[in-house]
Amino acid sequence: MLKKTALVIISLALVAYLLMQIDVREVFRVVVDFPPRYLLGGFLFFVAGHLVRAFRFKVLLNDKTPLKGLFSIIAVQTAAVGFLPLRAGEFSLMYMLNKEHGVEYPVGAAVLILSKALDFLVVVSLFFVSFSSLPAVPAFFRELLPWAGGLMFLTMLSLFLMGRSREIYARLPNFFKEGPLAEGALMANVKKVFKGAEVIRSKKTLAYSVLVTLVLWALLYGSNFFVLWGVGFKFSFIEMIFITTSMSLFANLPIHSPGGFGTLESFWTLLIVALGTSRQEAIATGFASHLVTIAFTLVFMLYGLRLIRKGQAAR
Repeated sequence: MLKKTALVIISLALVAYLLMQIDVREVFRVVVDFPPRYLLGGFLFFVAGHLVRAFRFKVLLNDKTPLKGLFSIIAVQTAAVGFLPLRAGEFSLMYMLNKEHGVEYPVGAAVLILSKALDFLVVVSLFFVSFSSLPAVPAFFRELLPWAGGLMFLTMLSLFLMGRSREIYARLPNFFKEGPLAEGALMANVKKVFKGAEVIRSKKTLAYSVLVTLVLWALLYGSNFFVLWGVGFKFSFIEMIFITTSMSLFANLPIHSPGGFGTLESFWTLLIVALGTSRQEAIATGFASHLVTIAFTLVFMLYGLRLIRKGQAAR
């Protein structure tokens, strides 16, 4: 509770500090001038990307849940992740999978970890590609390279270990698998997590999941490109990949404020200024682009809630 309160205070302080440096009306001007065609294009790519994300969960759950039901859950979870602090909304997926489709929490946790690992591998790979392709790279990003490389290695290692979960469980000491400890709730849940992770034992399933993840991120990147165009930026293709990748990595850090307000705009300003934009324009477009993506998320969430209620009424 103390951490959340502190994060809210920091978020409000950052928002106030940033807005004091510009004419607030400039934020609304950018939003009002946002071309409708870019707004529609960004939203369509946004929804299509999350439809593919729902399909990936269907693959990882071995087709045990319907795509329509997963799509509605993803719609609500996306909003929860965006609005709740400290990335707490990620765990809403396990709750909704259990409530709506009877997926056990340990299995939901395993699938969530697998999906986040696949996302991270794709995003970090694009970060390295775009980083190495830029003619001029912000200096502070060079300090992130060892951190990003280390996390990428750990992610690949975790995927390998999860794919070998059966062998790992078989090699556990006997006192974990026999006797009172083995009969407890902890080991029962460990078994279920291992079972949920076994879906990637199949090289075909793993390759399919990676392919789906690539399509997913191509669509989400497309949505972000429309937002960048909509607020008036004319960056190169590589620069847009670098911006989108950097923002995705930052958004996944456990310093996410409620709604991302303050923290996202601060990082956006540092990034855009480092790429040659004035501080005032960076702040204004940071708030404007954030408001647009929040609008996408809210509309998507309301649609997901409607689908969930219709499903509950039908049952």
